[in-house]
Amino acid sequence: MTKYGMTMARQTPSFSEVTSHPETSAAGSNGGSDGNLLPITGHKPNGQNYLLWSQSVMMFICGKGRDDYLTEVAAPPSKEDPKYRTWKLENNMVMSWFINSMTNEIGENFLLYGTAKDIWVAAKETYSSFDNSSELFAIESILHDLRQGDLTVTQYFNALTQNWQELDMFEEYDWKCPEDGIKYRKIIEKKRLYKFLLGLNKDLDEVRGRIMGLKPLPSIQEAFSEVRMEESRKKVMMGPPTTNHSPEGYALSV
Repeated sequence: MTKYGMTMARQTPSFSEVTSHPETSAAGSNGGSDGNLLPITGHKPNGQNYLLWSQSVMMFICGKGRDDYLTEVAAPPSKEDPKYRTWKLENNMVMSWFINSMTNEIGENFLLYGTAKDIWVAAKETYSSFDNSSELFAIESILHDLRQGDLTVTQYFNALTQNWQELDMFEEYDWKCPEDGIKYRKIIEKKRLYKFLLGLNKDLDEVRGRIMGLKPLPSIQEAFSEVRMEESRKKVMMGPPTTNHSPEGYALSV
């Protein structure tokens, strides 16, 4: 569980203090604090969401300039080296970020590790899914059935975008030719544009037809902006819903 606390007066906090106050310690190690103590991530690892957890934690650690502690770049110096104390402090700080980004049940399994890199590697080996088959199937199933329905255009587009982003994280391709990767990305973007347009409600057929008639086709962001403006225009033209005050209308509402 992520914990919060006040900035400590001492310049070199102990491990327990760093663990209890990870955000404050991070701010102090960077020379100052903006006064905002934020959670490390809202994605607590539960055995099924390793990718989302790892991505969000990596963003936090990179933002603090401590991602070298997840690689061989920040290898521990000898204990006689004057830099060892600084390395130990920062390594423990990154370890505390990991522990505080986990639930107590999962975090307790990593308390006895010696370095932040050890925790990072162990978490990947324990919770990542190498083939990602079940996760990919679940996302593809959601996308297949997703339609606008009762959602606003913005809500519908956001739901699509969130699932597409998760899909992109699972589908990592190592292209031998960079041009092939670019072409593949353009094909995917066009298919996603079609998916967005196909899922719109019938009352947006007119703007959908206009977009499909453009040559070349717009980007999906441009198409969303156009559809959203059309949705807003329709709401203004139709006005707020009227209330039926007749006895018959009252009886029907009851």
